[in-house]
Amino acid sequence: MAQPAVQVNELTKIIDDRIVVDRISFSVEEGELFGLLGANGSGKTTTFNMLAGLLSPSSGTVTLLGKSIKEMQKSKRPEIGFVTQEDSFYETLTVEENLKFFADMFGMPGVESDAAIRKLLKQMRLTEKADTMASRLSGGMKKRLNMACAIVHDPKIIFLDEPTVGLDPVVRKEIWALIESLHSEGKTIIITSHYMDEVERLCHRVAIMYSARLVASGTPAELKTKYKLKQMEDVFAEVAKPVS
Repeated sequence: MAQPAVQVNELTKIIDDRIVVDRISFSVEEGELFGLLGANGSGKTTTFNMLAGLLSPSSGTVTLLGKSIKEMQKSKRPEIGFVTQEDSFYETLTVEENLKFFADMFGMPGVESDAAIRKLLKQMRLTEKADTMASRLSGGMKKRLNMACAIVHDPKIIFLDEPTVGLDPVVRKEIWALIESLHSEGKTIIITSHYMDEVERLCHRVAIMYSARLVASGTPAELKTKYKLKQMEDVFAEVAKPVS
């Protein structure tokens, strides 16, 4: 059998003598769209940052495409892309200048860089805004540019941290379509989200965290059947509630 794109084993993080993530294990198959869910303080964000290599675990391992995080980070052009909640581009550069900057940062040759930028401008529906200063973009366009800058090097695994937080319903659906477009190319995508409709629309499987532990995992349909509930919001509330 092919190895998973992401393999997490007994992952643990201790901060100031407090267990923030407690021995969680799960895997994400290559080409899967996977959701990591949890309320504030559940350990979700800490876990996500460890998966993306932004935070070192206290113990346990994360393997990406058969490589450790350290091995992946040694590459000038890693096979992961991390799309942050906050804008990571430069407001004082144009859309195209931002993409060129990040392509250069990942060491992409000129011909390859130009082709990737043209493709992303079209895919993100930013072609007509290529010469526009990033500061003048709408909120939805900034989200698209932020995503494009993070994946200009064509990574195999994409981490999306709350990709539609704060957006109106119309723009949220535009971002969903972009995520589905990236997934259709065979990308492995892991997202965090507070929106259960987003999870049901996008994710093949989800893992739910509560109080530093992994408390449930499976497809949305499997979880609703297991807990005899009709909505993912109710499943989330059921598995992430204090034990009396």
